[in-house]
Amino acid sequence: MSARLADDIVARHAPLVDRARGITAAEFRKRWAAVQKAMAVKGYDLLYVAGSELDRSDAAWLAGIYDPIIERYGVLVPRSGTPLAVAGSEGGHVIEDCVRTSRVKVGLLRELQISDEDYRFARFGTIEEALASLVPARPGRPLRLAIGSGGQAAPHDHVLMLQGRLGSDNVVFDTDLLQRLKYEKSERELDLIGTAASIADAALLGMLAAVRPGVPELDVAAVGDYIMKRLGAGRTGFPTIVSSGPRGRSVIGPATNRIIRRGEMVSLGVSPSFLGYHGVVRRTVKAGAERSFAEDQFLAALRGLYHAVWKATVRAAAKDLPSCSIDATGKAYLASTGFKELRGRMRTPREPYTFIHNTGCSECQEGFGAVTPYSREPLGGRAALMIDVAFLGFDERKRLVFPVEYAVIEDGFWKSGRRVGVFNRMPLDVQAWAGIDLMEIPEESVNPYHRPLPGHSERPTAPGRARRA
Repeated sequence: MSARLADDIVARHAPLVDRARGITAAEFRKRWAAVQKAMAVKGYDLLYVAGSELDRSDAAWLAGIYDPIIERYGVLVPRSGTPLAVAGSEGGHVIEDCVRTSRVKVGLLRELQISDEDYRFARFGTIEEALASLVPARPGRPLRLAIGSGGQAAPHDHVLMLQGRLGSDNVVFDTDLLQRLKYEKSERELDLIGTAASIADAALLGMLAAVRPGVPELDVAAVGDYIMKRLGAGRTGFPTIVSSGPRGRSVIGPATNRIIRRGEMVSLGVSPSFLGYHGVVRRTVKAGAERSFAEDQFLAALRGLYHAVWKATVRAAAKDLPSCSIDATGKAYLASTGFKELRGRMRTPREPYTFIHNTGCSECQEGFGAVTPYSREPLGGRAALMIDVAFLGFDERKRLVFPVEYAVIEDGFWKSGRRVGVFNRMPLDVQAWAGIDLMEIPEESVNPYHRPLPGHSERPTAPGRARRA
Protein backbone atom coordinates (compact mmCIF):
# COMPACT_ATOMS: atom_id res chain seq x y z
CA MET A 1 0.00 0.00 0.00
CA SER A 2 1.36 3.44 -0.93
CA ALA A 3 1.83 6.00 1.83
CA ARG A 4 -0.50 8.44 0.08
CA LEU A 5 -3.40 6.07 -0.55
CA ALA A 6 -5.14 6.63 2.80
CA ASP A 7 -5.12 10.38 2.23
CA ASP A 8 -6.36 9.86 -1.34
CA ILE A 9 -9.25 7.73 -0.03
CA VAL A 10 -10.12 10.40 2.55
CA ALA A 11 -10.09 13.14 -0.07
CA ARG A 12 -12.26 11.12 -2.44
CA HIS A 13 -14.87 10.20 0.22
CA ALA A 14 -14.95 13.46 2.22
CA PRO A 15 -17.76 14.97 0.07
CA LEU A 16 -20.07 12.22 1.40
CA VAL A 17 -19.61 13.37 4.99
CA ASP A 18 -21.49 16.31 6.52
CA ARG A 19 -19.90 16.67 9.95
CA ALA A 20 -22.40 19.28 11.06
CA ARG A 21 -25.52 17.16 10.53
CA GLY A 22 -26.09 15.66 13.96
CA ILE A 23 -29.24 15.05 16.00
CA THR A 24 -30.89 18.37 16.85
CA ALA A 25 -32.19 19.66 20.17
CA ALA A 26 -35.71 19.51 18.72
CA GLU A 27 -35.32 15.80 17.94
CA PHE A 28 -34.13 15.07 21.47
CA ARG A 29 -37.20 16.84 22.86
CA LYS A 30 -39.40 14.78 20.55
CA ARG A 31 -37.79 11.59 21.91
CA TRP A 32 -38.36 12.65 25.49
CA ALA A 33 -42.01 13.34 24.74
CA ALA A 34 -42.44 9.85 23.27
CA VAL A 35 -40.75 8.26 26.29
CA GLN A 36 -42.76 10.31 28.76
CA LYS A 37 -46.01 9.39 27.03
CA ALA A 38 -45.12 5.70 27.34
CA MET A 39 -44.14 6.23 31.00
CA ALA A 40 -47.48 7.83 31.78
CA VAL A 41 -49.37 4.91 30.25
CA LYS A 42 -47.48 2.50 32.53
CA GLY A 43 -47.67 4.68 35.61
CA TYR A 44 -43.95 5.45 35.95
CA ASP A 45 -42.78 8.69 37.55
CA LEU A 46 -39.18 8.19 36.42
CA LEU A 47 -37.17 6.19 33.92
CA TYR A 48 -33.51 5.43 34.58
CA VAL A 49 -30.96 4.20 32.06
CA ALA A 50 -27.39 3.28 32.92
CA GLY A 51 -24.36 3.62 30.68
CA SER A 52 -20.65 3.01 30.35
CA GLU A 53 -18.05 3.09 27.58
CA LEU A 54 -19.37 -0.34 26.54
CA ASP A 55 -23.11 0.25 26.99
CA ARG A 56 -23.63 3.64 25.34
CA SER A 57 -26.80 3.23 23.34
CA ASP A 58 -29.58 4.16 25.79
CA ALA A 59 -27.99 7.34 27.14
CA ALA A 60 -26.75 8.27 23.68
CA TRP A 61 -30.27 8.13 22.27
CA LEU A 62 -31.81 10.01 25.19
CA ALA A 63 -29.15 12.62 25.89
CA GLY A 64 -26.49 12.59 23.15
CA ILE A 65 -23.86 11.05 25.43
CA TYR A 66 -21.84 9.51 22.60
CA ASP A 67 -18.36 9.66 24.14
CA PRO A 68 -18.43 8.69 27.83
CA ILE A 69 -15.11 8.24 29.58
CA ILE A 70 -13.95 6.30 32.67
CA GLU A 71 -16.94 6.11 34.98
CA ARG A 72 -20.38 4.60 34.69
CA TYR A 73 -23.21 7.10 34.51
CA GLY A 74 -26.96 7.31 34.10
CA VAL A 75 -29.87 9.39 32.81
CA LEU A 76 -33.06 10.03 34.79
CA VAL A 77 -36.13 10.92 32.74
CA PRO A 78 -39.07 12.47 34.64
CA ARG A 79 -42.67 12.08 33.49
CA SER A 80 -42.46 15.68 32.27
CA GLY A 81 -39.65 18.15 31.76
CA THR A 82 -35.95 17.82 30.99
CA PRO A 83 -33.96 14.68 31.89
CA LEU A 84 -30.98 14.71 34.23
CA ALA A 85 -27.68 12.96 33.51
CA VAL A 86 -25.89 11.74 36.64
CA ALA A 87 -22.18 10.98 36.66
CA GLY A 88 -19.00 10.92 38.69
CA SER A 89 -16.57 13.81 38.83
CA GLU A 90 -14.18 12.90 36.00
CA GLY A 91 -16.70 11.42 33.62
CA GLY A 92 -19.04 14.29 34.45
CA HIS A 93 -16.76 16.83 32.78
CA VAL A 94 -16.98 14.87 29.54
CA ILE A 95 -20.73 14.37 29.84
CA GLU A 96 -21.24 18.11 30.33
CA ASP A 97 -19.56 18.54 26.96
CA CYS A 98 -21.56 15.70 25.37
CA VAL A 99 -24.97 17.14 26.23
CA ARG A 100 -24.50 20.62 24.75
CA THR A 101 -26.99 19.76 22.00
CA SER A 102 -29.58 17.80 23.97
CA ARG A 103 -29.35 20.30 26.87
CA VAL A 104 -30.12 17.74 29.55
CA LYS A 105 -29.14 18.77 33.05
CA VAL A 106 -26.06 17.19 34.69
CA GLY A 107 -25.58 16.27 38.34
CA LEU A 108 -22.51 14.75 40.01
CA LEU A 109 -23.04 11.87 42.43
CA ARG A 110 -20.34 10.52 44.70
CA GLU A 111 -21.89 7.06 44.26
CA LEU A 112 -20.84 7.10 40.59
CA GLN A 113 -17.20 8.16 41.02
CA ILE A 114 -14.22 5.87 40.55
CA SER A 115 -14.28 3.84 43.76
CA ASP A 116 -10.83 4.57 45.23
CA GLU A 117 -10.36 8.20 44.20
CA ASP A 118 -10.67 11.35 46.33
CA TYR A 119 -12.00 14.43 44.55
CA ARG A 120 -11.39 17.25 47.02
CA PHE A 121 -12.90 20.06 45.00
CA ALA A 122 -15.79 18.28 43.30
CA ARG A 123 -19.26 19.45 44.27
CA PHE A 124 -21.30 16.30 44.58
CA GLY A 125 -25.03 16.22 45.07
CA THR A 126 -27.12 13.39 46.49
CA ILE A 127 -29.48 10.99 44.78
CA GLU A 128 -32.28 12.39 46.97
CA GLU A 129 -31.62 15.88 45.60
CA ALA A 130 -31.53 14.52 42.04
CA LEU A 131 -34.89 12.79 42.44
CA ALA A 132 -36.48 15.80 44.15
CA SER A 133 -35.34 18.09 41.33
CA LEU A 134 -37.23 15.98 38.81
CA VAL A 135 -40.42 14.97 40.63
CA PRO A 136 -42.12 17.11 43.30
CA ALA A 137 -42.58 15.38 46.63
CA ARG A 138 -46.01 13.85 47.13
CA PRO A 139 -46.52 12.77 50.74
CA GLY A 140 -48.02 9.33 51.07
CA ARG A 141 -47.42 8.37 47.43
CA PRO A 142 -44.07 6.71 46.67
CA LEU A 143 -42.34 7.35 43.37
CA ARG A 144 -42.39 4.54 40.82
CA LEU A 145 -39.24 4.16 38.75
CA ALA A 146 -38.52 1.92 35.77
CA ILE A 147 -35.01 0.91 34.78
CA GLY A 148 -34.94 0.99 30.99
CA SER A 149 -31.52 -0.59 30.55
CA GLY A 150 -31.07 -4.34 30.66
CA GLY A 151 -29.58 -6.17 33.62
CA GLN A 152 -26.26 -6.55 31.77
CA ALA A 153 -25.92 -2.78 31.47
CA ALA A 154 -27.38 -1.57 34.77
CA PRO A 155 -24.78 -2.07 37.55
CA HIS A 156 -25.93 -3.77 40.73
CA ASP A 157 -24.80 -0.71 42.70
CA HIS A 158 -27.09 1.57 40.68
CA VAL A 159 -30.07 -0.73 41.25
CA LEU A 160 -29.38 -0.92 45.00
CA MET A 161 -28.98 2.87 45.19
CA LEU A 162 -32.37 3.43 43.61
CA GLN A 163 -34.09 0.67 45.57
CA GLY A 164 -32.59 2.05 48.79
CA ARG A 165 -34.18 5.46 48.17
CA LEU A 166 -37.50 4.43 46.63
CA GLY A 167 -38.07 0.93 48.00
CA SER A 168 -37.47 -2.29 46.11
CA ASP A 169 -41.18 -2.66 45.24
CA ASN A 170 -41.12 0.70 43.47
CA VAL A 171 -38.15 -0.01 41.19
CA VAL A 172 -38.82 -2.32 38.24
CA PHE A 173 -36.98 -3.29 35.06
CA ASP A 174 -38.84 -2.38 31.87
CA THR A 175 -36.43 -2.64 28.95
CA ASP A 176 -39.17 -2.97 26.35
CA LEU A 177 -40.34 0.62 26.74
CA LEU A 178 -37.17 2.31 25.50
CA GLN A 179 -35.89 -0.36 23.14
CA ARG A 180 -39.02 -0.32 21.00
CA LEU A 181 -38.97 3.45 20.73
CA LYS A 182 -35.30 3.42 19.69
CA TYR A 183 -35.97 0.75 17.06
CA GLU A 184 -38.05 3.10 14.89
CA LYS A 185 -35.63 5.60 13.33
CA SER A 186 -36.06 9.18 12.22
CA GLU A 187 -34.97 10.32 8.77
CA ARG A 188 -31.93 12.01 10.28
CA GLU A 189 -30.90 8.85 12.13
CA LEU A 190 -31.01 6.86 8.89
CA ASP A 191 -28.98 9.58 7.19
CA LEU A 192 -26.28 9.44 9.88
CA ILE A 193 -26.11 5.64 9.71
CA GLY A 194 -25.81 5.87 5.93
CA THR A 195 -22.91 8.28 6.31
CA ALA A 196 -21.26 5.92 8.79
CA ALA A 197 -21.62 3.11 6.23
CA SER A 198 -19.87 5.25 3.61
CA ILE A 199 -17.03 5.86 6.06
CA ALA A 200 -16.86 2.11 6.70
CA ASP A 201 -16.53 1.38 2.99
CA ALA A 202 -13.72 3.93 2.67
CA ALA A 203 -11.86 2.44 5.63
CA LEU A 204 -12.15 -1.08 4.24
CA LEU A 205 -10.71 0.02 0.90
CA GLY A 206 -7.58 1.16 2.71
CA MET A 207 -7.38 -2.01 4.77
CA LEU A 208 -7.76 -4.21 1.71
CA ALA A 209 -4.80 -2.46 0.11
CA ALA A 210 -2.73 -3.08 3.23
CA VAL A 211 -3.50 -6.83 3.45
CA ARG A 212 -0.20 -8.39 2.37
CA PRO A 213 2.04 -11.15 3.65
CA GLY A 214 4.55 -9.89 6.22
CA VAL A 215 2.33 -7.09 7.52
CA PRO A 216 1.15 -7.11 11.18
CA GLU A 217 -2.59 -7.20 11.71
CA LEU A 218 -2.38 -3.93 13.67
CA ASP A 219 -0.77 -2.17 10.71
CA VAL A 220 -3.79 -3.09 8.59
CA ALA A 221 -6.17 -1.93 11.35
CA ALA A 222 -4.26 1.35 11.70
CA VAL A 223 -5.05 2.23 8.09
CA GLY A 224 -8.78 1.74 8.68
CA ASP A 225 -8.71 3.64 11.98
CA TYR A 226 -6.86 6.54 10.35
CA ILE A 227 -9.36 6.83 7.51
CA MET A 228 -12.35 6.59 9.85
CA LYS A 229 -11.09 9.38 12.11
CA ARG A 230 -10.07 11.58 9.18
CA LEU A 231 -13.64 11.25 7.89
CA GLY A 232 -15.19 12.21 11.23
CA ALA A 233 -15.83 8.91 13.03
CA GLY A 234 -14.67 9.45 16.60
CA ARG A 235 -15.37 5.99 17.98
CA THR A 236 -16.04 2.48 16.76
CA GLY A 237 -18.77 0.01 17.56
CA PHE A 238 -16.14 -2.68 18.05
CA PRO A 239 -12.33 -2.64 17.97
CA THR A 240 -11.22 -2.84 14.34
CA ILE A 241 -11.12 -6.51 13.31
CA VAL A 242 -8.14 -8.03 11.52
CA SER A 243 -7.92 -11.75 12.27
CA SER A 244 -5.55 -13.80 10.13
CA GLY A 245 -5.03 -17.54 9.81
CA PRO A 246 -5.91 -19.45 12.98
CA ARG A 247 -6.99 -16.21 14.67
CA GLY A 248 -10.11 -16.45 12.51
CA ARG A 249 -11.40 -18.80 15.19
CA SER A 250 -11.75 -15.75 17.47
CA VAL A 251 -14.66 -14.76 15.13
CA ILE A 252 -14.67 -11.06 16.10
CA GLY A 253 -11.09 -10.82 17.35
CA PRO A 254 -9.50 -7.35 17.22
CA ALA A 255 -6.19 -6.85 15.43
CA THR A 256 -2.98 -7.97 17.16
CA ASN A 257 0.75 -7.89 16.44
CA ARG A 258 0.51 -11.21 14.63
CA ILE A 259 2.19 -11.15 11.20
CA ILE A 260 -0.06 -12.07 8.27
CA ARG A 261 1.37 -14.98 6.27
CA ARG A 262 1.08 -15.72 2.58
CA GLY A 263 -1.97 -17.82 1.77
CA GLU A 264 -3.81 -17.10 5.03
CA MET A 265 -7.44 -16.05 5.12
CA VAL A 266 -7.96 -12.68 6.82
CA SER A 267 -11.26 -11.40 8.22
CA LEU A 268 -11.58 -7.61 8.20
CA GLY A 269 -14.20 -5.48 9.93
CA VAL A 270 -14.85 -1.85 10.85
CA SER A 271 -17.74 -0.13 12.61
CA PRO A 272 -17.30 3.66 12.60
CA SER A 273 -19.47 5.73 14.91
CA PHE A 274 -20.40 8.96 13.16
CA LEU A 275 -22.02 11.61 15.39
CA GLY A 276 -23.18 8.79 17.63
CA TYR A 277 -24.51 6.40 14.95
CA HIS A 278 -22.88 3.25 13.66
CA GLY A 279 -22.04 1.85 10.28
CA VAL A 280 -20.35 -1.44 9.49
CA VAL A 281 -18.67 -3.50 6.82
CA ARG A 282 -16.93 -6.87 7.14
CA ARG A 283 -15.35 -9.15 4.53
CA THR A 284 -12.89 -12.08 4.34
CA VAL A 285 -10.00 -12.28 1.86
CA LYS A 286 -6.88 -14.35 1.22
CA ALA A 287 -3.48 -12.70 1.61
CA GLY A 288 -0.97 -12.82 -1.24
CA ALA A 289 -2.39 -15.82 -3.12
CA GLU A 290 -5.33 -17.01 -5.19
CA ARG A 291 -8.09 -18.90 -3.41
CA SER A 292 -8.21 -22.65 -3.82
CA PHE A 293 -11.23 -24.35 -5.39
CA ALA A 294 -12.46 -25.48 -1.95
CA GLU A 295 -12.05 -21.98 -0.49
CA ASP A 296 -13.86 -20.51 -3.48
CA GLN A 297 -16.77 -22.91 -2.98
CA PHE A 298 -16.97 -22.09 0.72
CA LEU A 299 -17.07 -18.32 0.13
CA ALA A 300 -19.44 -18.63 -2.83
CA ALA A 301 -21.88 -20.47 -0.58
CA LEU A 302 -21.60 -17.66 1.96
CA ARG A 303 -22.50 -15.16 -0.75
CA GLY A 304 -25.42 -17.42 -1.61
CA LEU A 305 -26.60 -17.16 2.00
CA TYR A 306 -26.39 -13.36 1.79
CA HIS A 307 -28.49 -13.41 -1.40
CA ALA A 308 -31.07 -15.74 0.16
CA VAL A 309 -31.40 -13.68 3.34
CA TRP A 310 -31.59 -10.42 1.44
CA LYS A 311 -34.28 -11.64 -0.97
CA ALA A 312 -36.28 -12.90 2.01
CA THR A 313 -35.89 -9.46 3.62
CA VAL A 314 -37.21 -7.75 0.49
CA ARG A 315 -40.16 -10.16 0.43
CA ALA A 316 -40.90 -9.71 4.15
CA ALA A 317 -40.79 -5.92 3.82
CA ALA A 318 -43.02 -5.85 0.74
CA LYS A 319 -45.63 -8.22 2.20
CA ASP A 320 -45.33 -7.23 5.88
CA LEU A 321 -44.47 -10.81 6.83
CA PRO A 322 -43.31 -11.92 10.29
CA SER A 323 -39.57 -11.30 10.39
CA CYS A 324 -38.93 -14.90 11.44
CA SER A 325 -39.67 -15.79 7.80
CA ILE A 326 -36.28 -14.26 6.94
CA ASP A 327 -34.53 -16.47 9.46
CA ALA A 328 -36.38 -19.54 8.17
CA THR A 329 -35.25 -18.82 4.61
CA GLY A 330 -31.63 -18.51 5.71
CA LYS A 331 -31.82 -21.73 7.69
CA ALA A 332 -33.39 -23.56 4.72
CA TYR A 333 -30.53 -22.36 2.51
CA LEU A 334 -28.01 -23.63 5.06
CA ALA A 335 -29.72 -27.02 5.19
CA SER A 336 -29.26 -27.34 1.43
CA THR A 337 -25.56 -26.49 1.60
CA GLY A 338 -22.89 -29.09 2.19
CA PHE A 339 -19.12 -29.32 1.72
CA LYS A 340 -16.54 -32.02 2.03
CA GLU A 341 -14.68 -31.65 5.31
CA LEU A 342 -10.91 -31.74 5.48
CA ARG A 343 -11.41 -35.30 6.80
CA GLY A 344 -13.52 -36.22 3.75
CA ARG A 345 -17.05 -36.29 5.18
CA MET A 346 -19.88 -34.09 3.89
CA ARG A 347 -21.07 -31.49 6.36
CA THR A 348 -23.12 -28.29 6.50
CA PRO A 349 -21.23 -25.27 7.88
CA ARG A 350 -22.50 -23.69 11.08
CA GLU A 351 -23.55 -20.06 11.41
CA PRO A 352 -22.31 -18.32 14.59
CA TYR A 353 -25.32 -16.03 15.15
CA THR A 354 -28.56 -14.72 13.66
CA PHE A 355 -28.51 -13.22 10.16
CA ILE A 356 -29.94 -9.76 10.97
CA HIS A 357 -29.63 -7.49 13.99
CA ASN A 358 -30.69 -3.98 14.95
CA THR A 359 -28.31 -1.02 15.04
CA GLY A 360 -28.29 2.66 15.96
CA CYS A 361 -26.27 4.22 18.78
CA SER A 362 -24.43 0.88 19.01
CA GLU A 363 -23.31 -1.59 16.40
CA CYS A 364 -25.45 -4.45 17.74
CA GLN A 365 -26.39 -3.76 21.37
CA GLU A 366 -29.78 -2.13 20.92
CA GLY A 367 -31.49 -4.89 22.92
CA PHE A 368 -34.37 -5.39 20.50
CA GLY A 369 -34.89 -6.02 16.81
CA ALA A 370 -32.66 -8.98 15.98
CA VAL A 371 -34.33 -11.39 13.55
CA THR A 372 -34.55 -14.82 15.18
CA PRO A 373 -36.75 -17.92 14.81
CA TYR A 374 -38.97 -16.34 17.48
CA SER A 375 -39.47 -12.90 15.86
CA ARG A 376 -43.19 -12.99 15.12
CA GLU A 377 -43.58 -9.28 14.41
CA PRO A 378 -42.80 -7.75 11.01
CA LEU A 379 -39.77 -5.52 10.55
CA GLY A 380 -40.21 -1.95 11.79
CA GLY A 381 -41.78 0.79 9.73
CA ARG A 382 -38.55 2.77 9.48
CA ALA A 383 -35.52 0.94 10.79
CA ALA A 384 -31.78 0.52 10.42
CA LEU A 385 -30.51 -3.05 10.56
CA MET A 386 -27.44 -5.08 9.68
CA ILE A 387 -27.26 -8.20 7.55
CA ASP A 388 -24.50 -10.30 9.08
CA VAL A 389 -23.93 -13.73 7.53
CA ALA A 390 -20.98 -15.93 8.42
CA PHE A 391 -19.71 -19.50 8.33
CA LEU A 392 -17.61 -21.16 11.01
CA GLY A 393 -14.95 -23.43 9.56
CA PHE A 394 -14.18 -25.08 12.90
CA ASP A 395 -16.11 -27.34 15.22
CA GLU A 396 -17.09 -26.97 18.86
CA ARG A 397 -13.61 -28.15 19.89
CA LYS A 398 -12.02 -25.43 17.71
CA ARG A 399 -10.72 -28.10 15.30
CA LEU A 400 -10.56 -26.93 11.69
CA VAL A 401 -13.03 -28.89 9.56
CA PHE A 402 -13.27 -26.61 6.49
CA PRO A 403 -10.53 -24.78 4.58
CA VAL A 404 -11.54 -21.35 6.00
CA GLU A 405 -11.58 -20.71 9.75
CA TYR A 406 -14.23 -18.01 9.57
CA ALA A 407 -15.83 -16.21 6.64
CA VAL A 408 -18.14 -13.21 6.98
CA ILE A 409 -20.10 -10.62 5.01
CA GLU A 410 -21.75 -7.82 7.01
CA ASP A 411 -23.44 -4.65 5.77
CA GLY A 412 -25.94 -2.13 7.09
CA PHE A 413 -29.33 -1.63 5.49
CA TRP A 414 -32.37 0.60 5.82
CA LYS A 415 -36.11 -0.08 5.76
CA SER A 416 -38.66 2.62 5.03
CA GLY A 417 -42.25 1.49 4.63
CA ARG A 418 -42.17 -1.49 2.28
CA ARG A 419 -38.80 -0.62 0.74
CA VAL A 420 -35.34 -1.74 1.81
CA GLY A 421 -31.82 -1.06 0.57
CA VAL A 422 -28.24 -1.76 1.61
CA PHE A 423 -26.33 1.31 2.81
CA ASN A 424 -22.93 -0.04 1.75
CA ARG A 425 -21.54 0.08 -1.76
CA MET A 426 -18.85 -2.54 -1.04
CA PRO A 427 -19.22 -5.64 -3.28
CA LEU A 428 -19.80 -9.00 -1.63
CA ASP A 429 -16.56 -10.49 -2.97
CA VAL A 430 -13.51 -8.24 -2.59
CA GLN A 431 -10.78 -10.83 -3.11
CA ALA A 432 -9.58 -9.10 -6.29
CA TRP A 433 -8.86 -5.95 -4.25
CA ALA A 434 -6.59 -7.54 -1.62
CA GLY A 435 -3.21 -5.83 -2.01
CA ILE A 436 -4.59 -3.35 -4.57
CA ASP A 437 -4.55 0.44 -4.17
CA LEU A 438 -8.09 1.54 -4.91
CA MET A 439 -9.43 4.95 -3.95
CA GLU A 440 -13.12 4.23 -4.40
CA ILE A 441 -15.50 1.51 -5.45
CA PRO A 442 -15.91 1.35 -9.26
CA GLU A 443 -19.52 1.76 -10.28
CA GLU A 444 -19.67 -1.63 -12.00
CA SER A 445 -18.62 -3.36 -8.76
CA VAL A 446 -21.14 -1.80 -6.36
CA ASN A 447 -23.16 -4.14 -4.12
CA PRO A 448 -26.20 -5.15 -6.23
CA TYR A 449 -28.54 -4.40 -3.33
CA HIS A 450 -27.21 -0.95 -2.56
CA ARG A 451 -29.95 1.67 -2.71
CA PRO A 452 -29.86 5.32 -1.64
CA LEU A 453 -32.30 6.35 1.05
CA PRO A 454 -35.63 7.62 -0.28
CA GLY A 455 -35.21 11.27 -1.18
CA HIS A 456 -31.40 11.02 -1.34
CA SER A 457 -29.55 11.12 -4.64
CA GLU A 458 -26.33 9.25 -5.29
CA ARG A 459 -23.08 11.14 -5.59
CA PRO A 460 -21.66 10.88 -9.15
CA THR A 461 -18.72 8.50 -9.00
CA ALA A 462 -15.69 8.42 -11.26
CA PRO A 463 -13.95 5.05 -11.64
CA GLY A 464 -11.25 4.62 -8.98
CA ARG A 465 -7.62 4.41 -9.93
CA ALA A 466 -6.15 0.95 -9.26
CA ARG A 467 -2.57 -0.19 -9.16
CA ARG A 468 -0.66 -3.10 -7.73
CA ALA A 469 0.77 -2.57 -4.25
